[in-house]
Amino acid sequence: MTTDAAVWAAEHSAALVGLPSGAAEQEVVDAGLRARIAGPDEMITLEFRPDRVTLVTDRDDIVTEVRPG
Repeated sequence: MTTDAAVWAAEHSAALVGLPSGAAEQEVVDAGLRARIAGPDEMITLEFRPDRVTLVTDRDDIVTEVRPG
C-alpha cells in the first residue's frame, strides 16, 4: 500500500474524479492517508502535508480534482 500522498493521488485521481466526496474520502482513508475536502469557493490553508490528499468538489459535492498535500 502506498502511503505517499503525491504518488497515491497520481495513481488514483482518475478513479476518484466523479465520485461523491464521501465515497472518495473513504478511499483515501482506506489507503492510510488523511483526506481534506475543499468545496467550491472555499478557502483552505496552503501548508503541505505529505500524508494528505485534498479532494476538490463542485456544488453538487462531486470530486472534480485530486491534489496531494
